Formats: sequence, structure tokens, C-alpha cells
Amino acid sequence: MKTQKKTSEPSLDHDTVRYAISRARGQSSVPLNHDALTTLEAELCGYIAGMLPHARAAAETLWHDGAERHQRTARLDSIERQVERGLGEGVLSAHVQVQQLANDCQWLIDHQGPQQ
Repeated sequence: MKTQKKTSEPSLDHDTVRYAISRARGQSSVPLNHDALTTLEAELCGYIAGMLPHARAAAETLWHDGAERHQRTARLDSIERQVERGLGEGVLSAHVQVQQLANDCQWLIDHQGPQQ
């Protein structure tokens, strides 16, 4: 009997993503410096990359000419552009970027539907 390799990506643990969101929103007891923000940005971008395909697939199931589908598609496009922006030069711009990525992660959790 042959065993098949599992080829699908592992699903994201939403509690892990929520913990990253909490850290990005400054609810951690440790102040974040630029290096920590760089690490957190990479983590959040990885989560977004894992959730975006599911959210896009969920949007595709909505009525083609419906307002909700257009709104979701526009939001998903906006999230992709946000990921491409990067941290910027200073700590303040890095904080703002990481917080926005955290908001995007939360939106994706709320709008992708069940995946696990």
C-alpha cells in the first residue's frame, strides 16, 4: 500500500496569528525597537501570505457583480499593496506599518471563513 505525501500547506493557527497581532498593537510588555519590528513585520507578512489565498477564494464565491465581492476584492488588493510598502526609515513608520499589517491580519481572520 502506497502512502501519499501531504502536499498542502499547513493551516495557520489563528491563536498564533492573534498573538502576533497583540504584539504588533503594543499589548506586549516589551517595547519594540526597529529590529524587533522588522522581525514582527516578516512574521505578519508570512501570515498574510498564508491567509490571502483563502480570503480570495472566499471572495470568489460571492456574486460576481455584487458590492460585497467588489469591496472584499478591493480590501484584499489593498492588503497586498500594504505588504509591499515595507517598514520605512524610522521607528515611527515601522510601528505604523506593523500596526497596519496587524489590522490586515485580523481582517483576514475575520473574513476568510473556516479553513481548518
